[in-house]
Amino acid sequence: MFFKLARKFAHTKVTFIGLGNMGLPMALNLQKGGYHVNGFDLNNDFVESFKKQGGETSSDMDQSIKESDCVITMLPNFKATESVWSTAFITARKDTVFIDTSTISPVDAKKISQVALDNNFIPVISPVSGGVPGAKNATLSFMLGCNKEHFEKAKTFLQPMGKNFYHCGDYSAGQIVKICNNLCLAISMVGLSESLALGVKLGADPNILSAVMSTSTAKCWSLESYNPIPGVLPNVPSSRNYDNGYNNELLQKDLQFANDCAKSVDLDIEFGQKALEYYAKLNNLGLKKKDIGIIYKYILDNKKSSLL
Repeated sequence: MFFKLARKFAHTKVTFIGLGNMGLPMALNLQKGGYHVNGFDLNNDFVESFKKQGGETSSDMDQSIKESDCVITMLPNFKATESVWSTAFITARKDTVFIDTSTISPVDAKKISQVALDNNFIPVISPVSGGVPGAKNATLSFMLGCNKEHFEKAKTFLQPMGKNFYHCGDYSAGQIVKICNNLCLAISMVGLSESLALGVKLGADPNILSAVMSTSTAKCWSLESYNPIPGVLPNVPSSRNYDNGYNNELLQKDLQFANDCAKSVDLDIEFGQKALEYYAKLNNLGLKKKDIGIIYKYILDNKKSSLL
C-alpha cells in the first residue's frame, strides 16, 4: 500500500514552510507518504536537520511555491503566517491549496482566508493536536476550517501526517476547537502538576503515584502521555530537561486567544485566566522555550526562580 501511495503522489509537489519541533517530523512524514516535498525555514540549523534526515530543500522558495500544488505552513504566530502567505500569493498558481497548521486566533484565521479567496487560492486553516510525539508518529489530529467541498482534497495532503481529520466548519472553526482544547490542556496540566507535586512532597514514589492515577479518576493525557515528572516516561520533554516540546510561550499565546475570545462572548473562565497567569510567570522567568510540563517543577520548587 505504501509503495502504491508513493507512486500516486510522487509528482505532487508540496512546499512545507516551518521546520521546527512540529514541522520537521510532519514534513518528513509527508515525504514518506509519497509527496515531493521541499522544506524551508529561516533557521538554517532546522533546514540542515531536515536534509540530514532525507528531506529536500532548494535555494529558491518562490520557484518551489510556483511549482507546488499545495503550500503548508507550521509557524509560531499569525505575523509569520501572514508574511509567508502574502509573499507566496505573488508566485503561486491559481487554485493552489494553502494549509496553515499553526495556531492563530479565529479572527486572524478568517482574515488570512479571505485574502487567499480574493486571490483565487484554496485556504485551509487546520491547527493540530498531538504535540511532538504525534508529529513524529504521524498520529496528529487535524481540525480543518475550510469550505466543505475542499475538505477531502485537503485531507489527501494531511493524511501522511495524521490519524484523525475533522471538518470543524468555516475558516475560523478549527482554531476555535484548538484553543478550547489547549485551554483544557493548560488547566489540566496545572492541576495535575499540583497533585503530583503534593504526592512527591509527601514522599510518594513518582512512578507508583503516576501509575495509580493513570488507572483512577485522575486519568488524563497529560499524565499518561506527557507526564511532567522527569524520568517517569521516556521520550517526553520532562525526561530531557523539558526541551524540544510544546514551548511555554506558545501555550501562553493560545491561552491569551482563549481568554480574549471568552471576553468577546461575555464568558468568565476563571481557571483559564489563572492558567494564563501561571504560564506568563514561567515566560517572565526566561523559560519561553521550555516545555509546558516544567510547570510541575515550578510548583514543586514553591514557585521560586531557581528553575533558571
